[in-house]
Amino acid sequence: MNHLRLKIRAATGGPQYGLLQKCAYFGVIFVVLPGTVLTGFAMSPAITAAHPWLLDLRGGYESARTVHFFLAVALVLFLAVHVAMVIESGFKRQMKAMTFGDRYD
Repeated sequence: MNHLRLKIRAATGGPQYGLLQKCAYFGVIFVVLPGTVLTGFAMSPAITAAHPWLLDLRGGYESARTVHFFLAVALVLFLAVHVAMVIESGFKRQMKAMTFGDRYD
């Protein structure tokens, strides 16, 4: 709930993921990313000529385009939230930890 109020405390140790974080990462890795790739393939006439089942899977070009758009928006929002959380919890320290491998000061 503190994340929704933008009251993010500075990281003090290794990553400890909560249930919502685990569900979000699972959804992005196993649902959103593969879905984006499959709908991207389904929008390509060359690929659907070789693999017409992609259009059947997504319900045609229009459905593939709509699903692809919403999945891409979900990825952008996921990225934006992560960037905002890095900035809120100490941008300089987080960048140092990511680039040089130093844990926390």
